[in-house]
Amino acid sequence: MARALTLGNGSMLVCLDRFGYVRDFYFPYVGLENHVAGHRHRIGIMVNGVFSWINDGSWDISIGYKPGTMVGYLVCKSEKLNVSLVMEDIVYNESNVFLRQLDVYNQSNEHIDVKVFFHQIFHISETKKRNTAFYDPTHNAIVHYKGRRVFIVNGRTENGTSIDDYTVGAYQFEGKEGSYKDAEDGFLSKNAVEHGSVDSTIRFCASCEGKEKTRIHYWICAAKTLEEAYKLNEMVMKKTPEGMFHSTESYWSAWLTTRDFDVSRLAKDQKKMFDTSLFILRSHFDNNGGVIASADSKMIEYGKDDYSYMWPRDAAFIVSALDKVGFSEITKKFFLFCNDVLHEDGYLHHRYRPDQALGSTWHSAISQKEWLKDKILQLPIQEDESASVIFALWNHYENTKDLEFIESLYKPLVEKIALFLLNFRDKDTGLPLPSYDLWEEKIGISTYTCASVYGGLIAAAKFSELLDKRNHMREYKKAAKEIKEATIKYLYSDKIKSFVRIANLVDGKIIHNETIDSSSVFGLWYFGMLDQNDPLFVSSHEQMVSKLKNPTAVGGFIRYENDNYFKSTDKSNPWFITTLWEAQRTLYKDNFTAEDLTEVENVISWVLSHQYISGIFAEQINPYDGSSLSATPLVWSHAVYIETVLLYLKKKTDLETGSKDVTSPFHQL
Repeated sequence: MARALTLGNGSMLVCLDRFGYVRDFYFPYVGLENHVAGHRHRIGIMVNGVFSWINDGSWDISIGYKPGTMVGYLVCKSEKLNVSLVMEDIVYNESNVFLRQLDVYNQSNEHIDVKVFFHQIFHISETKKRNTAFYDPTHNAIVHYKGRRVFIVNGRTENGTSIDDYTVGAYQFEGKEGSYKDAEDGFLSKNAVEHGSVDSTIRFCASCEGKEKTRIHYWICAAKTLEEAYKLNEMVMKKTPEGMFHSTESYWSAWLTTRDFDVSRLAKDQKKMFDTSLFILRSHFDNNGGVIASADSKMIEYGKDDYSYMWPRDAAFIVSALDKVGFSEITKKFFLFCNDVLHEDGYLHHRYRPDQALGSTWHSAISQKEWLKDKILQLPIQEDESASVIFALWNHYENTKDLEFIESLYKPLVEKIALFLLNFRDKDTGLPLPSYDLWEEKIGISTYTCASVYGGLIAAAKFSELLDKRNHMREYKKAAKEIKEATIKYLYSDKIKSFVRIANLVDGKIIHNETIDSSSVFGLWYFGMLDQNDPLFVSSHEQMVSKLKNPTAVGGFIRYENDNYFKSTDKSNPWFITTLWEAQRTLYKDNFTAEDLTEVENVISWVLSHQYISGIFAEQINPYDGSSLSATPLVWSHAVYIETVLLYLKKKTDLETGSKDVTSPFHQL
């Protein structure tokens, strides 16, 4: 199940599903140590002796962000119980506390007695082994802990009463489903301690007159020691949950308005998604600089791993979007992170954990089997990831003019990566040496990688010129020009009338993988390698539209021909990213017209019409019914939306004022 909402503060990230159930709970890093790991923190309610779980199919549910804030808002209506529940959820912006405010609205005219049950399952540090949970009578709270990870569960009714029933039990062990089953008769067994694979359930009792409501607050404090967790619990009671909700809501509302970006001209739904996208980006950004691709741990059920890692390339696009909006104090940490993890030879690895350790990988250090006889080794990297970081850093400088920051990173980061890009090339062709492609599926020389390396070297040249390092500037420009010429010479296919997805150098010959790929066209204009009026670009773009536009009524663009990733029908899945790329390309056209603006507006309407029920973007959608597929939310999808909308607003103004703009993020070499 997709994650409907993500709530975070940079060291804690909580993900809720469409029922409002906690499904992921990351601490103390965003994206590292998921202590719930996809299990459900259930919510149940009993009204006058009739019990129901919120996910039992009898509830009408809507979920989303409270407008202009990183506050979850859930409305659940039950005809069976004749009540409505309104829940608001936050991760406190100042400390590691998850809070839930639950209002029970009595829709009848009669007095009702209400029992609300909250269930918790913590597989601390992502394993069910060696966990402990116990009831603490001195604080009237439940404690889950293992080692240096402690979680205290507590709450209060509006009348000041606390937990009035509880139990701790075995979870999915020796045939036991979990302690939550104990709630269905309205009473809990008060088992006080359990270890191993454990869960807990607590109860709050309240009453409500006809057409009135009653309120319950619930919270989880996360810390590294029991003492620290108790202090957080005491802080909640001292500050009061109401005060913490007000503080957090005010903080995120102010956060949106602290930067100079005017989105007042956007339609209401466009602005709502713009704000939501910013919250999605921020919640996935660790305070130490790591930016994970998605916190949706459901992905792990479809393969060996999930998306809770930092890919330097994905993160580069994400921080560029934040820089363009004006949140440079956040994005600085990403570049410092990259500086810390950069290999001494000047390249970045496939992906990283938020604690700067290497992430898991499937990239081999040996190239294709037919090359083994020649003992040719292959770096297990995607070269475009290293290039993208320099490109993003130039964008950071253009938006901040922070020369001191650039000077501090020039030698250890910019120069090291630039020299790697310059030297990691085939001596005969001048092309970059083989690495994994953007989609991390193929080893070879991809058009996209060549374009990104070109862009990275041009960015390095600009930094060198800025700091008056003229020899470096000339070196980088020369290498970029050679890569551009080699890309045109070796990677354009007359047969398919397009630049190819990827090629391999075998026995001195270039062998094309003659696949049309959206990233090839995107890379050529985005990194400034080719003008959009260049005949080779025009031809490649025509082939892309012809081959990659989804022919069903759903529309959108797929990644490349015969893409099988998450494919469940006879057609490949459209992606938000690739579809928005086409809108961006249109926005960067020469002689941009009102008709072009309408075309872009249609794309923006398209992406908004295919958002998930909670108002977020997935990675892909089903080509026939438009339903969300794969990681949800995907942070990169939201970053591209932000970038597209900002450019759209600028172009709309340009049309009205008669201004002109460049045709790509960089002027042509």
